[in-house]
Amino acid sequence: MKKRLLYVSHFIFIVGLLILTLAAYFVLQSIRETFYQSRFDQQYEFRSLEEDGEVYPVQVFHGVKVNTFLEEKDGPDRAIILEVKDEPEAKMKGFKVESDAEEMSAFTDAIQYKVMVDKKTGKESFIMALRLTPESKQFRTYHVNENGVIKVSNFGVNRKSKMETQWIRGLSGEKYGYYTNLPYQKGSTLSLIALTLIGISCVIGGRGLRRRALEKERGDAA
Repeated sequence: MKKRLLYVSHFIFIVGLLILTLAAYFVLQSIRETFYQSRFDQQYEFRSLEEDGEVYPVQVFHGVKVNTFLEEKDGPDRAIILEVKDEPEAKMKGFKVESDAEEMSAFTDAIQYKVMVDKKTGKESFIMALRLTPESKQFRTYHVNENGVIKVSNFGVNRKSKMETQWIRGLSGEKYGYYTNLPYQKGSTLSLIALTLIGISCVIGGRGLRRRALEKERGDAA
């Protein structure tokens, strides 16, 4: 019985340490995410493309024309088409879009336009961020610089760069972080506090149980 009590106390203590380690990891990642976001906000900003409260599908950035529209065919499974320089560049299927959609707000789950400005240099970049299917977490971005040079990137949500993290925000209704998503999730602070308290309780409870087992063993020996 005494040995069993000791084993249980050790188990609870170790579980508590593991929980505290996990909580500390998430806290550290959240701090890193906060610093990362702060540095980005200090150096860059996104300029609105809205005109009369809407972003229009046709945009021209330093000679590069882009357009987003619904595929011209009948049926509910019409694909969203992205054209760059009047050439079809991407086709996204499975997204629910109203048939009379004319503004970018209709395509917001599938594609977004953004203009990113470097605050130090004033240089602008035009970004097209795409979610390839409604179910997947696979993304594609088109980055156009002031010289009209286009850079294309394909990546998953767990393999994105620091810039790509910013570019895909707003797609799929989620705000992804580079290190962790926790700072952008509701109730994350309370969850971390609860996790920490559970870990502390397990550590204290495990030590208390071990002390009782040892005291009982000494009493029996006496």
